[in-house]
Amino acid sequence: MRYRLIGDYVLTMDDHATIHHPGQVTWEDGVILSVGPGDSDHSPVDQEIYAPDHLVLPGLLNGHNHAAMSLLRGMADDSPLEEWLRQHIWPVEAKLTPDDIYLGTLLAAAEMIRSGTVGFADMYFEVDRVAEAVRDSGLRGWISRGLVGFDDPGEEKLAWSREFARRWRERGDGRIVPMLGPHAPYTCSPAYLEKVAEAARADGLAVHIHLSESPEEVRDMMRQYGKSPIQIAYDAGLFSVPTLIAHGVQITEADIPWLTRLSGGGVIACPVSNAKLGNGIMPYRLLQEHRIPVGLGTDGAASTNTLDMFQEMKAMAWMQKLQNQRPDAFTAYQALWAATRGTAEVLGHPGGQLAPGAPADLIAVRGRSDHMVPEWDPVANVVYAAVGADVDYTVVNGEILLADGIITRFDEMAVIKEARDRGAALKWLVEGESHGI
Repeated sequence: MRYRLIGDYVLTMDDHATIHHPGQVTWEDGVILSVGPGDSDHSPVDQEIYAPDHLVLPGLLNGHNHAAMSLLRGMADDSPLEEWLRQHIWPVEAKLTPDDIYLGTLLAAAEMIRSGTVGFADMYFEVDRVAEAVRDSGLRGWISRGLVGFDDPGEEKLAWSREFARRWRERGDGRIVPMLGPHAPYTCSPAYLEKVAEAARADGLAVHIHLSESPEEVRDMMRQYGKSPIQIAYDAGLFSVPTLIAHGVQITEADIPWLTRLSGGGVIACPVSNAKLGNGIMPYRLLQEHRIPVGLGTDGAASTNTLDMFQEMKAMAWMQKLQNQRPDAFTAYQALWAATRGTAEVLGHPGGQLAPGAPADLIAVRGRSDHMVPEWDPVANVVYAAVGADVDYTVVNGEILLADGIITRFDEMAVIKEARDRGAALKWLVEGESHGI
């Protein structure tokens, strides 16, 4: 079928920062055919969506997530990172079943579809169930199993991850991209990271890893290996393949020689999670100066509480301005670029813009709300004023997943009910154990 969406503004995020007012986007078979002023394409279509007072823009891409952790939302909030992981999160994750993983991922998918995210990079376990949830939701997913090297002495989990990649490469209408996911240098030895790098090169896979997330991580790695997490990853050979670096908060000038040798990939900032855990602010200006790609992500809902990428765009802009003590240090357009083109570049994805030949991944944001009026600058309104709840349409691979605020692919209310029941059961298990029940 051929579709056309007509809106008040179309923010293309193309190389010329083109904005059409009004504008239209026409697509067929998952690919954009034309973009332009509202009356620029008169070809016949099967469905025309007229969205007056809406801003049409590329769908947002969430570059770092642990989607199934939506079931752990609000658990052990305000705890330091190491305590949060080791004493709270990891023990409860050990109780999650494969069905929990599917449910939690589908709950996250509903939240992302509603808030204008069209694809996400995920690291978790039971990834067959993660992939099934992505397939069923209609979203795009860059999926990796989180590999903890110290728990994989025989490398069986690494071998399983490679098999997962082989099985899922041709599934999901091209919307699912497997990756390898070594968790971090503090959970994977340099020797294990070398094995991951060898596997990634042999299989043509990209890597997703946490690096330089906290001051404690950098301190511990320097004490143990005499190297920063970035240099450990480089020396292990990870940067010989495209590598998605999650967080990068503690990257310094000394890391730049290694980062400039990245063979694709880049750094994904997670400003809300990093601020909430007290880990710092990613040095965007330093990375930009050295042309290292930067994208944007939320991290899991257990640490950031919401998967709303509009919140991340605001936080990224605010924190960069504060860090540099300059209001022009990071603009609204740069924030929107990071959430679209920037993340697409890190993921090696041709999307993130509205242009002929690009994937038909787009959203329509309601512009008639009181907090979106007037329209001095539509980009500023999208970044600084809009929230995820303002999204009325989400289109992925040409399929309308959110139509006038209604999710079309699955029963959202049933997912919410089941997730509430399972969350209550997990809470009972945790509280029962703490009381010796």
